[in-house]
Amino acid sequence: MRLGAISLLPLVALAAVATGAAAWSVTGHGAGAAKARTLVGAQPTLTKSGVVTLSIAVSWAATTGATGYHITRNGGAPGGTCTGTVTSTSCSDTPVLPLQTYTYTVTPVAGSWTGTAGPGATINT
Repeated sequence: MRLGAISLLPLVALAAVATGAAAWSVTGHGAGAAKARTLVGAQPTLTKSGVVTLSIAVSWAATTGATGYHITRNGGAPGGTCTGTVTSTSCSDTPVLPLQTYTYTVTPVAGSWTGTAGPGATINT
């Protein structure tokens, strides 16, 4: 019986080594690197309309991978139609007040993930 027990030990050890070796095997050669994809907003272009500014057109370059854009407006009166999340790359913001300074930022979103806001753009009405 002692001989049988000794002869089984090497088989068990070989099976454990073979399984462990398979978990760490490499199928490719060379070096590589991985980088997480990031979404960064573009700086918007702002255009005011009318002699007395009634609205501001806000547009920006598309961000690859974005499914929408979160627009933030600072300055002037609260509210506006070009705030929140939009799916296009432009919007028209009203109401805006004369003799005010407005700053807009664009932050791309992809599903429930929010990217990094791009640089803000400022316009005086």
